[in-house]
Amino acid sequence: MKLSTKLIAIVGILPVLGDFIEDLNDEKIFTKAIKMRANHLLDEIRKSDKRLLDDANQEIWNQQMDIQIAFRQWLKNAEDENNG
Repeated sequence: MKLSTKLIAIVGILPVLGDFIEDLNDEKIFTKAIKMRANHLLDEIRKSDKRLLDDANQEIWNQQMDIQIAFRQWLKNAEDENNG
């Protein structure tokens, strides 16, 4: 797989994973030690996202959102298949 493809995937998926970490933190799922590490990871995801997309044009932002939506939909479909 090309490096650019991997980078696009990371830029699209990491913010979604960050959202999931926030949700789990809010639900008090994690122990204190894991929560600290999860918060550190969340901070790093946000920094990376900002650094990679700060100078991006609108088309890049739209592509990132499309990847995020597709990833969330893929997870939802997998969840639905496992429940039904």
